[in-house]
Amino acid sequence: MNIIKKRRLFLVISGALTLASIIVLLVFGLKFSIDFTGGSRLEVVLSGDSEDVRAKIEEVYEENGVKLNSIQQTENGYRVSSSVIDEPTRDRIVEELGAQRQSFEVLGPTIGGETRNRAIIAVLIAIAAITTYIAIAFWKSGGMISSWKFGISAITALAHDVIITLGAFSLFGLFFGVEVDALFVTAILTIIGFSVHDTIVVFDRIRENIKNNVKKTPFEEIVGNSITETLGRSLSTSILVLLVLVAMVLFGGDSIRWFVMAFIIGVIVGAYSSIFIASPILVEWHNFDKNGGVSSLKKKLRSKK
Repeated sequence: MNIIKKRRLFLVISGALTLASIIVLLVFGLKFSIDFTGGSRLEVVLSGDSEDVRAKIEEVYEENGVKLNSIQQTENGYRVSSSVIDEPTRDRIVEELGAQRQSFEVLGPTIGGETRNRAIIAVLIAIAAITTYIAIAFWKSGGMISSWKFGISAITALAHDVIITLGAFSLFGLFFGVEVDALFVTAILTIIGFSVHDTIVVFDRIRENIKNNVKKTPFEEIVGNSITETLGRSLSTSILVLLVLVAMVLFGGDSIRWFVMAFIIGVIVGAYSSIFIASPILVEWHNFDKNGGVSSLKKKLRSKK
C-alpha cells in the first residue's frame, strides 16, 4: 500500500472521525466524576438482580433528597456517586438499602474545580513541551523542511488521538454511565506520550533519509520510504501493547477497567495517526509551501472571482 499517494483519503477519514467526536462531545459532553465536580462517593455491598438493585438505589437516594450522579457495578457491589451528603444521611441510606458499607468519601466543589483546572494545565504544558522538544530535536533536518513543521504535525496527530478518545468516552458515559476521573487524565497523558513516541520513530527516519538524500529524491518519496521502513516496528510495538492491555481488561479489576479501555483506544488511534496522519500532514504542508503557500492560494481565489 502506498500510504503517501493515498494520504488525502486517510486525512479525510481522520477528519470525519475527529469531527464526529467533537459533535458527540458538544452534544453529550463528558460525565465528570466527583474528582472534578465535587460530591460524595459511596461503595456498598448489595446482592440481587442488577436492574432491581439500581432501581432500589435510585429510589432510596430520591427519598432522601440526594441528587444521584451515577451507579457503577464493582466486583463486590456498587459505587454510587451523588451530591454531597453528610454522615447521618449516609448511614440512613445504607440502612434503607440493607447494604454493607465498604467505603465513603466526600470531595468539595472547590477542590474538584481545582483538580479539573490542574488537569487541563497539565495537558497543555505537556503539549507545549512536546512541540518545543520536537522542534529542537529536528532542528537540523537537512533544510528540506522546517523543524517546527515536525512538531506541529506531531501535535495535530496527537490532538486527533485525544479528541477521538474523548468522543468515545462521551458515548461510554451516555450508554454505560462511565465517569471521567483523575485516573482518566493519567490515561490521556499516557496516550499523549505513546502517540508522540510512535510519531517520532517515523519522523526520525524521515530526518535521517533527508540527510542521506544524495540522489535528491523528492520529499514525498522520502516520507513514503520512511513509513515503509518503520511500519513493521510501529505495528509490532502497538500489537504487543494491545495484547497486554486486552489481558488487563479481561482479568484486571473493575477499578482500572475503563482506564485500560482509554489506553486501548489511544494506542489504536495513536498507531494509526503516526503512520496515516502525521507524515501525510508533513507532505501536504511541504507541497503547499512549495507551490507558493498562502500567497498562491490568495491569487487563485482572486482569479476565481
